[in-house]
Amino acid sequence: MLLAAGCTRGPESRFETLHVFGTTTEIELRGAEPAQAQAALAEISAQLNQRHHEWHAWEPSDLTRINAAFAAGESAPAPASVIDLVERAKPLSEASDGLFDPAIGGLIDHWGFHTSTFPVQTPQPRAEELAAWRRHRPRIGDVGVADGRLSSRNPNVQLDFGALAEGVAAELMLATLRRHGVTQALVSLGGDVVALGDGGGRPWQVGIRDPFGGVLGGVALGDGEALFSTGNYNKFRASASGARYPHILDPRTGYPARGAAAVVVLHPDPARADAAATALFVAGPSGFEHIARRMGLGCALMVTDENEMLVTVAMKARLELLRDPVPLGEPLDLGPGCAGP
Repeated sequence: MLLAAGCTRGPESRFETLHVFGTTTEIELRGAEPAQAQAALAEISAQLNQRHHEWHAWEPSDLTRINAAFAAGESAPAPASVIDLVERAKPLSEASDGLFDPAIGGLIDHWGFHTSTFPVQTPQPRAEELAAWRRHRPRIGDVGVADGRLSSRNPNVQLDFGALAEGVAAELMLATLRRHGVTQALVSLGGDVVALGDGGGRPWQVGIRDPFGGVLGGVALGDGEALFSTGNYNKFRASASGARYPHILDPRTGYPARGAAAVVVLHPDPARADAAATALFVAGPSGFEHIARRMGLGCALMVTDENEMLVTVAMKARLELLRDPVPLGEPLDLGPGCAGP
């Protein structure tokens, strides 16, 4: 992921690190009573470990069991959390014109991105394999939900919620912290960040990673705000010519998305921010405005692979840039707030 939290630490802060979803989750609590903090963190750890066993896209999990049933033309019982992901993904996928679509797990596997080891070294899929995948392109709309079971009218559907799971997990974590009486916390899931409270007198300052190295800038987060991103530098594979192929794939072509180097979305809905970051990256510079409008984004930023920048007016007002990429047009006015029109 693109982002790294960069807040000023104080003596009243407590820090916890968890390892789930194949990445590191860091939690900073400010001003919480020790018993509150301990209870909240213990419950969060249990929740995330359960979700890991339910949602994992390639290690044995409820999701891999469901995908095997789809491939066999069968339905399968599903945990409530997986059904929730399916139901939440459908309107987000529709809003993104299908650029965010968690039914493309088979394509992700074709490209070797079902791994925790990067850069990917396996051979890339053959053109005829990708052409066959496009002919039978799976969509999240192919998935049906009934009586606690999932089914698919397209056996090529393979679910992978990598572009939504962290947003939904972030919601769960904030709800758990609030239930335990914690009022000030910053949560970083692999670099994607959500805030609880206003920082207790020291605003939550979050750094934005520069896809060309170092830190691009920073932004202060308020209560309930989420900063999600994706980029072409952590999870990638190299082509035969040496070009870098990002792990974000374009369902329209079957190939890795091109044109963007990094995307950042600031929004009060972590799940929407997570899905929108992927959709914008797939859309590329030419589709930035259309997808930002379709998905109701007020605060979004894209740095292209040519070091150009597209940004919304509301996002620019929140940013403190450490360097200035080449502007690609005037800032896009999608309203004064990050929730969009």
